[in-house]
Amino acid sequence: MLALITNDDGIGSPGILALEAAAREVFDECIIAAPKSQQSAASHAISLRRTFGIRELDSEHFAIDAKPADCVFVALRELLPRQPDFVLSGCNLGPNLGYDTLYSGTVAAAREGLMSGIPSLAFSLAVTYDVPFEQIVPWVRRVLEGARDFGLPPETMLNVNVPSEQMFGVPKGFRFTGLGRRVFDNRTAVWKDPGGSLHGWIGGREFTFEGDESTDCYWLSRGYVTLSPLTWNLACDTITDRDSWLNHMSRAPLLDK
Repeated sequence: MLALITNDDGIGSPGILALEAAAREVFDECIIAAPKSQQSAASHAISLRRTFGIRELDSEHFAIDAKPADCVFVALRELLPRQPDFVLSGCNLGPNLGYDTLYSGTVAAAREGLMSGIPSLAFSLAVTYDVPFEQIVPWVRRVLEGARDFGLPPETMLNVNVPSEQMFGVPKGFRFTGLGRRVFDNRTAVWKDPGGSLHGWIGGREFTFEGDESTDCYWLSRGYVTLSPLTWNLACDTITDRDSWLNHMSRAPLLDK
């Protein structure tokens, strides 16, 4: 079995080395195609009509000067000898919970694999500072063994968060979950430089967990590895009075004659 591995922290990050180590214990072959440099919070951006460099470090490692989703997109079509059995993304430095799944380049890379019809998983280590990533390997390996042995349903990927020993203690086990809310202490600033040009900044690292017993935030904060099944389809059916909308919008002509 062949696994394509990528991330958003860059090809030299300790997280991707840990993921590769775990994957090589489970799959026959691994090929790494990852961003050349840090691409956190890139979400699902694609470098459309922009050339980017690809450096072949060896036959199994490619450093790509592009976004995480780019790496999966081009690797599937140009770099791999055949379609992989799995796309693996991570392991991210920091959790990807709740709203993070929309911002995260790690999750987006796995989603790109999903959108190409390939079983995909994203992995994150829940910690806010540098720690040894070796601790995540046995937990990732166990999840990969499950994915290999049981497969994933069509249109489904897994977003996996492993609590770090430094912040939560040794993980207590595994839980399948939905998404909660990881609420950041968001901070913004806008200022003018001496030339009068306006600049903006978004930051803030402090956060709180919100969610009931069905969510990733609840179980990770209690020391469990969370596995959240996700799909690409963001559609919902919460607007129930659709006829009223349609009747209202159809009452008058759209353009004045």
